[in-house]
Amino acid sequence: MKQISRNQPAIDALVQEIKLKKPALFLDYDGTLVPIVMNPEDALPPAGLIQTLSALDERYRLFIVTGRSLQEMINFIGDGFNVIALHGAMTSLKGDLRYNVPEFQKFVKICDDIYEKRDEYLKEFPGVRIYNKGANVLFHTGLMQKEYLGTLIDIINRLAAASGMAVYSGKRIIELRIPGINKGIAIRQYAAGMRKLIAGDDNTDEDAFRENPDAITIHVGPGDSIARYRVPDPGEMLIFLRKIV
Repeated sequence: MKQISRNQPAIDALVQEIKLKKPALFLDYDGTLVPIVMNPEDALPPAGLIQTLSALDERYRLFIVTGRSLQEMINFIGDGFNVIALHGAMTSLKGDLRYNVPEFQKFVKICDDIYEKRDEYLKEFPGVRIYNKGANVLFHTGLMQKEYLGTLIDIINRLAAASGMAVYSGKRIIELRIPGINKGIAIRQYAAGMRKLIAGDDNTDEDAFRENPDAITIHVGPGDSIARYRVPDPGEMLIFLRKIV
């Protein structure tokens, strides 16, 4: 894997490759475009990010690919971009809403029912925060005492088994989400016949890399990855994106 942010020849070669091939850009949000923060609602775009995304959108086919809900992304970056939300379950093509899984509303109802019982989990697991994304339920464990984590995971696994949801574990989170989807499958759907650049920082993005072996792939941050290139942090990623503009 090439560390492009500190390797000028690698940067120059990749920038030229991107400008020549004009791939569609599929960019994760948390940990890729903005730093990971303890409070998910505080992941505001840094100075210059919206302007850079707008410039990219004029030159390339741009998608933000995220586990967040569509409404969360609209709150952060507005509704003028293509967004693949909920790990691929739904897409907004600049306001044109599409569901990428059958029976989407069934999963919305399942998540609403689970979320209605949130007070039980908040009482049993002090510090846990629970978010209903509208077809996913996220348990944020960053402020929770670690000795309760195993018990919480057991409960979430039981909820998944009873409801038909899938369980995903990420950075300080455990999530119930729609089964049979991932970012990589959704990217394939919306990038059929296109060259692709995919950037991300987490296990969900490794799914995207794996499902799209022909793509230019960039891992943001530390840790193992199958990506071709690495950028150390979102700040460096923003600098890189400005170069390809």
